[in-house]
Amino acid sequence: MEENYYPFLEKYAENRHTEEEHQAFMRWFNSISPVEARNVMDRYQHILKNSAEPANSDIYSDLIGKIEDRIDRMEQEQVLDYEDEHETDVVSLWWYFRRFAVAAVLVLIGIGSYYILMQKSKPAKNIAAQALESDAAPGGNKAMLTLADGSVINLNEAGDGQIASQSGININKVTDGQLVYGKQLEDRDGIPNKTGIYNQITTPKAGQYQIRLSDGTNVWLNSLSSIRFPAVFSADERKVEITGEVYFEVAKVSLNKKRVPFMVVSNNQIIEVIGTHFNVNSYRDESVVKTTLLEGSVKVSTIAEGKISLETVKLKPGEQSIVKPKQAAIAVEKVDTESAVAWQKGYFKFKDTSIQEVMRQLSRWYDLDVVYSGPLPQDQFTGYVSKKVAISSILDILEEGGGVKFKVKDKQVEVSAVE
Repeated sequence: MEENYYPFLEKYAENRHTEEEHQAFMRWFNSISPVEARNVMDRYQHILKNSAEPANSDIYSDLIGKIEDRIDRMEQEQVLDYEDEHETDVVSLWWYFRRFAVAAVLVLIGIGSYYILMQKSKPAKNIAAQALESDAAPGGNKAMLTLADGSVINLNEAGDGQIASQSGININKVTDGQLVYGKQLEDRDGIPNKTGIYNQITTPKAGQYQIRLSDGTNVWLNSLSSIRFPAVFSADERKVEITGEVYFEVAKVSLNKKRVPFMVVSNNQIIEVIGTHFNVNSYRDESVVKTTLLEGSVKVSTIAEGKISLETVKLKPGEQSIVKPKQAAIAVEKVDTESAVAWQKGYFKFKDTSIQEVMRQLSRWYDLDVVYSGPLPQDQFTGYVSKKVAISSILDILEEGGGVKFKVKDKQVEVSAVE
């Protein structure tokens, strides 16, 4: 394998490899030294940069750089020393990447064979996997579309092509997991599309979906989320209502040389935008509503008794507003925006995250019910995990390194402290 890994990396970069080739490569990779592993990773990056048609190479290369940078910094801080972990309250998933740190990149951006990375010199306990008779598979593209007349379309079952029409706008399912509303234009007789016709898209547990609205705005729904919107926006404003977690890339729209604002209503806040990229986390089981700005500018206001309050903040890129239920005050913090939108990129990113928050995210994506038994350790978790892996692999990692254990029955996971 040592002399033949170049062809595999080239096939891997273009997603032409087989599962057998991937496993053979990983077995060899796990046997080499860290220095050799680094050389392999360097070679892989070189292939990505020079590939004629790399599969999402911009995202992959960026993720590689971020993961390696994180590993390097943690190694410098000696956070990876397992013996030291027992003396702190922070549990790092990177401890499991000590020898195979660079391989994490190949696994995270690949086909999800995450368990291969977890092989160590001693046998893994694999307690969670043993408890799962039928391992909970990752979520996927699932959603329901409710039209203005109340009729419901299961987007999982709908074929590609036009599935409905609203206010003169054609609604097309173009690929699995993406719905496109035709561009908002005047019809052939010069009569504008009819406004005031509302649709709603809802994702279940273990579901996600992407929508392009008629104004060109792109929307991504996380699991257990929804968006209610007009098929055709008015000339004065573009207003949508959301629940759960939604990522927006808002199109800039002008009418008579005046920009038409885009409004997002969620829980007890309203967000006003012109054209920007931002994420809103407004799950009911979270203690606060978080709005994270990646680029552009947004204005966040709270809503009290159905009216917009005087409490308003304007966010800059890299900032996050925090609103508590039934409170007018808005806090603003500098944050790691990557953590906020990792779900939209296909992975989880945990940074000093409590087990409760970790499990809330996992329960939504894997359609699990989580219960807690007794007091839990205050450990916090840091690391990246692909959304493509089976839940048992993730529970094994948490169980071995986090002072917690899991009891799994059907779709219920009981979390308790290690005795």
